Amino acid sequence: MTLSDLGTCGGVKADERARALREDGTVIEGLYAIGNTAANAFGRTYPGAGATIGQGLVFGYIAAHDAAGRI
Repeated sequence: MTLSDLGTCGGVKADERARALREDGTVIEGLYAIGNTAANAFGRTYPGAGATIGQGLVFGYIAAHDAAGRI
């Protein structure tokens, strides 16, 4: 994780279903990482205000859908 001018970026890695991953790449069951808490398409940079809103919305939806399937 890296400090940026608007928060942090480059956090926990997640898979295509927004599930948080351990350093060895295995899934941490029941834990999801989205938005600025997760490593995102911009890596450890933050290009500007609002740049990660779309990713947060999309992966929030994906995480909710995946979590609902676990019930």
